Amino acid sequence: MQVGFARADITPAIGREVPGGFSKAFSRSIHDPLYATAVVIGDGETRVALVGLDNLSVKRSVVQAARAAVEARTGIPGSHAMVGASHTHNGGPCMGALPGAFAHAFDPAFCEDLAQNHATAPDLAYLREVADQIATAVILADARKQEAKLAVGRGVEATVAFNRRFRMRDGTQMTHPGKGNPDIVEPAGPADPEVGVLSAWALDGEFLGAVVNFTCHGTVFSGGISADWPCFMRETITNALNPEALVVFLNGACGDVTQVNNLSLQESEFGEKWARRVGQKVGAEALKVIADAEPAELLPLASARSELKIKTREVSEQRFQECVALVKSDAPHDHEWWFARDVLLLHEQNKWEPEATCEVQAVQVGPAAYVANPAEYFCQFGLNIKQRSPFPYTWVVELANGCIGYVPTPEAMGPHGGGYEPRLALSSKLVPEAGQMIEDASVRLLQSLTPGEEPPRPTVPQAGTPWGMGSAKASTV
Repeated sequence: MQVGFARADITPAIGREVPGGFSKAFSRSIHDPLYATAVVIGDGETRVALVGLDNLSVKRSVVQAARAAVEARTGIPGSHAMVGASHTHNGGPCMGALPGAFAHAFDPAFCEDLAQNHATAPDLAYLREVADQIATAVILADARKQEAKLAVGRGVEATVAFNRRFRMRDGTQMTHPGKGNPDIVEPAGPADPEVGVLSAWALDGEFLGAVVNFTCHGTVFSGGISADWPCFMRETITNALNPEALVVFLNGACGDVTQVNNLSLQESEFGEKWARRVGQKVGAEALKVIADAEPAELLPLASARSELKIKTREVSEQRFQECVALVKSDAPHDHEWWFARDVLLLHEQNKWEPEATCEVQAVQVGPAAYVANPAEYFCQFGLNIKQRSPFPYTWVVELANGCIGYVPTPEAMGPHGGGYEPRLALSSKLVPEAGQMIEDASVRLLQSLTPGEEPPRPTVPQAGTPWGMGSAKASTV
């Protein structure tokens, strides 16, 4: 097998917009650089690429441009490249409506002003830069391929990621009800503690790098541009094994999973201290998996993809008019105003985009499969996919190859649901059936591939052979 790693810088300039909030925010400092980190794996005939992107999300158009450049320069089919955003909330200006998106709205100038000046908006130059750097990372990784072996394994880190939604005593569900809230009954969904690791080794035993999958929002750090906790996870691994190695991070189905433990009265889990703690714990668990590695050839390599068309939720005319009135009033720009802004814009967007394109992709490396979708996908769906998968190792990758917003469970969107994620907005616009559609499509792709056998671990040449010294007869002389 041949394996190559490379990365390219996607750190935005200071002063550019930082997405992830409900209103405008701009960077004032850089804590750590952001990267597009790629690994290319080949077997002489087939090559696949996995790319971890330090950003809140990635636009489908950006991935399409990067794939086209990769295919033109390397011959790797675009469909064999997976790009997963880490969901750091301290990334570059990658999210929001493109300029001119509301040219056909009921009041184009008004809607355009809302989308560009009163909501998170992308920087076109930055989008082009990210597409170029994704392609650069893959092209360089392909050029740097060397004969290598791979190892696959999983660990468990159950102390740093928690479901943020809770069932309350009044029968409703709430997002982040507050630490120690006496009205909490129980979590409304699971977390996924699995740390999935694919490690790569040169034939002389040198550690080349790894792909790590874990399920947790990138909402820990808030002190400038940062990759958030994955930065410290990567440092933990490379500082221990090889400073020149690279780690590709692919986030799991963390739509409702963060680092905040609402059932604990410990201090709020935010800031550099907690980003370091989360990253080091996940990195330490990954190191345990890597330490247990038995490198081998993991075959076959394969990739498959499909596209779904998922309808958006309708906005009633009455609700639309209410939102117009609120947004045009002198009401403070609080969360009700922000949601009204989004619902107004969604009402107009639905006229020309009544459905979202959802790419589902599976990339296979022997007995392991990465199955990706562009949603902020609820954790329960990720666990369902793992349970239904025919592969010994299945890792779900969210916010990959595009962004279609939150995809909650039907329960979260039902009469006893509620909370932030299901509430109608530009970031949560799909019909309740979306999650199951993505789950089923993911399982179909996995079932279309044939899992490779997990290499056997070395065993003793002959069982039951005693140690010579251990079989000596007792003597009192």
